[in-house]
Amino acid sequence: MDWKQFIIGIVSNLAWPAVAIIFLLIFKGEISKIVRRIAHLKYKDLELNFEKVKQHAEELHQEMPQQEIPEEPESPALLSLEDQILDAVERAPSAAVLLAWSGLESAIASAVSRLSISPDSPSYRSPRHNIDMLLKNGRLSKTHEKLLNEMRILRNKIAHEQEAMLNITQEQALNYATTAIDLMKHLEQYQRLG
Repeated sequence: MDWKQFIIGIVSNLAWPAVAIIFLLIFKGEISKIVRRIAHLKYKDLELNFEKVKQHAEELHQEMPQQEIPEEPESPALLSLEDQILDAVERAPSAAVLLAWSGLESAIASAVSRLSISPDSPSYRSPRHNIDMLLKNGRLSKTHEKLLNEMRILRNKIAHEQEAMLNITQEQALNYATTAIDLMKHLEQYQRLG
């Protein structure tokens, strides 16, 4: 190998990394827009926004009266589920969302059952129906309803679309999971009146 072949070998080995760096520098603005859009998914008429779920949750915290709730020990099942959800956030963010929704869906059905407000068994009814029953009976505010519906739609999007499942970040999953856990704790307090 002479010095000309040596230089050609070095240039050919450095060409692709140089092209990649130039590409990143040229399209830096467009790449940052793409990264920001990951938190906002749109498919046909369906638009999902993790920030919207976070915003609704924050509104709900501000709406709720800051009253002293007597300290009752949480059920071991809820503590275990909470640990599983938070553990899944790091390992598989999309699985954490699915698990969080599953727990929330069970909490909604359980609240409807405890309140005896549905003529049908809540476990056989859709989450949407159970949410409507809680709203109709004055147990949920409109903000609760919006939040639960946004969370339901996000869960469905993640469960049924691979692109959405792969693009969820740990931070988004953590926001979703903590909101779901807070709502489960809230729903656990619903008791039948009189």
